[in-house]
Amino acid sequence: MQYLDLKMDFMFKQLFGHPSRKSITMAFLNALLHRTGDERIVDVQFENTELTKETEDGKTGRLDVIVRTNLGERIHVEIQIIPQYGMPERLLYYWARLFSSSLSKGERYETLPPTIMIAILNYPLFPHETDRFHTVFHIREDEEQFLWSHHLEFHVLDLSQFMVKWKKYRRDVKQLPEWPWLTMLSAVDSRTKKVDEEMVRELEGVAMTEQEILEALEEWQSLSVDPENRYAYEMRLKWLLDQLSNIRGSREEGREEGLKEGLKEGLKRGLEQGRAEGLKEGMKQKEREMIRKMIEKGMSIAEIANMLDLTEEEVKGRVKNQ
Repeated sequence: MQYLDLKMDFMFKQLFGHPSRKSITMAFLNALLHRTGDERIVDVQFENTELTKETEDGKTGRLDVIVRTNLGERIHVEIQIIPQYGMPERLLYYWARLFSSSLSKGERYETLPPTIMIAILNYPLFPHETDRFHTVFHIREDEEQFLWSHHLEFHVLDLSQFMVKWKKYRRDVKQLPEWPWLTMLSAVDSRTKKVDEEMVRELEGVAMTEQEILEALEEWQSLSVDPENRYAYEMRLKWLLDQLSNIRGSREEGREEGLKEGLKEGLKRGLEQGRAEGLKEGMKQKEREMIRKMIEKGMSIAEIANMLDLTEEEVKGRVKNQ
């Protein structure tokens, strides 16, 4: 069976952002947010159901998913496979816009709903800070760690790190409620057009006991074979790959320019450093010569140290290095 890549925002929104498939959306969100019992989401209303029509070159508007839950929350889900500069600030901006748009004129601030931003990325957002594939952020007091407000919550899911953990620590990963959904998102590589058959088999195994996973797999298959859907997918994929190629080209260009400038600056600094080091070494040599003459005149190490404001060990070191 051929599957299309759910990391492609077009496909992601088809499966997780359509009212006819809201049972899949709710199961997906409950798993990502680790919701159980009374905290489970049991109903959602979609706020941006339109699928922006693709242009001939594959460009389109943002294909994110925004829902309001039965618990009064607003949840914004964005999937991004191309690294973006300033992504933390961008996500914060999207959250702020969504949060502020919840308040109508004349309404009180306490009526604002909790707003959750979920970013699903195919690259690490904080590569130097963590190797976890699911990180959660709130605003907390620095020392006592109490919450400023439960109205702000960010989830960042790194699919590239999920793949690393999946290969190394699969047993541990499978203890987490989100693993089947992240497996579904990771199973296809749009650039190589390859499907990870082992991942699909794992999902089929889960589908035997979990109705939501079975439903998601069936819908995924159906969307993947639809001719109109496949055409829109291919156009979008072509555009995204062109964007990725442009980014890489710009980086390579920047690297070459940086190397040229770096060589010039390095040569300049090298000459300056060489002059400074030469001057420093010349002064040391002069000092060693002075110490030698003092010793020849019969002065003791202690007397020389006192006169030159050095320790006796430093004087001995200068003598030794002559």
